[in-house]
Amino acid sequence: MQEQIKELYNPILFYIKKRVADPMDAEDLTQEVFYKLSKSNSEEVQNLKSWIYSIARNTIIDYYRKNKKPVQEIIDLPEEDEMDKVAIQELTKCIVPFIQQLPSSYQRIMTLSELEGYSQKDIAKKLNKNYITIRSTIQRGRKKLKLMFTNCCNVIQGGKGSIMGYKQNNNCGGECE
Repeated sequence: MQEQIKELYNPILFYIKKRVADPMDAEDLTQEVFYKLSKSNSEEVQNLKSWIYSIARNTIIDYYRKNKKPVQEIIDLPEEDEMDKVAIQELTKCIVPFIQQLPSSYQRIMTLSELEGYSQKDIAKKLNKNYITIRSTIQRGRKKLKLMFTNCCNVIQGGKGSIMGYKQNNNCGGECE
């Protein structure tokens, strides 16, 4: 369980920072979440990740209630599983400019693969190219895109690699705007 907690600390902190304006309060709330987790009967919990996000959500609501701030927006917050989708949707805006920066031999293939959702076999048929060539090009293109992303954004991942959120670096140049 200690490993799971270590893997969840930064995603929980990011989750709270997106909902609480003061970074110091966000740090305090994150500590409070893990304190509440330690006091709970977590051995009976089936899904630790969902449980800790529920604790975080309730802790944020308590924070706003205590400070007499409106809580309606917090109550309507998406659950943790939806957070992956929100972060991915926001990061998807960055893909188009990054694909346009790739060498021309990658641009069409990566657009079909990453934006239009074609399978590698379908791309090979559509472009009348060898499947192995397409597969290799996509793998190399993904590595290039990943490098562009890591130069532009700090991507926060959950325990199994799911995207929990991101923060754009200052040296990004606004590609994702």
